[in-house]
Amino acid sequence: FSSPPSLRVTLPVPNAGSLTGMGLPRGVTLIVGGGFHGKSTLLEALQVGVYDKVSGDGREGVVTDRMAVKVRAEDGRAVTSVDISPFIDHLPFGKRTGAFTTADASGSTSQAASIIEALEGGASALLLDEDTSATNFMIRDARMQALVSADREPIR
Repeated sequence: FSSPPSLRVTLPVPNAGSLTGMGLPRGVTLIVGGGFHGKSTLLEALQVGVYDKVSGDGREGVVTDRMAVKVRAEDGRAVTSVDISPFIDHLPFGKRTGAFTTADASGSTSQAASIIEALEGGASALLLDEDTSATNFMIRDARMQALVSADREPIR
């Protein structure tokens, strides 16, 4: 792997000189590609930040902000008094979302709760993998719709 020149950065490494590689900028970054092209592998490497992987596989020097959090949908998880109203405001049976509580969250409500919990905990970055996300929840967001235009979205 060789980083595109526009994303190449050099960082000082204590007691080891410097490390040059790809730096993801702040903001929304999408990692896209076909199946088995390394998207989830890259996300897994970002999740564990500074820890070495298999020697020579290119992930040895992965560095991630210590306040980055991996967020996923977790069907069936418990949620207690989390304000998911920035994402979800109409649930069946009039269930309120300002202090959402359930012993058995759906994928969408669990992911919304996980995002809010991460932000309340001071997360500096959210790492989301499409494979473990509630995409029906994510595509409702206006920013996501701007990134994935309706005429290019295969799921209707």
